[in-house]
Amino acid sequence: MSTKGQIVIPEIVRRGIEVGTPFVVSRENGLIVLKEVEGLTKAEMDEMAELDKIWRDVDSGNCESYSVEEFFKQMKKW
Repeated sequence: MSTKGQIVIPEIVRRGIEVGTPFVVSRENGLIVLKEVEGLTKAEMDEMAELDKIWRDVDSGNCESYSVEEFFKQMKKW
């Protein structure tokens, strides 16, 4: 596992799984299970796509930083 909590899934296991497929992750008794989530609404899929874009921007350093005061000022605009 990386320092960001990312886990590499071997290619042979990923075959047949589309990029962007949502999963629920659970852990019990030393076993980590990924279960594909089915039946998401279009709005939920759109929200996931937007979150993915936001995290890619953060990971690439393409985001803004605010002081605590400025952050709360920005929040009030939402």
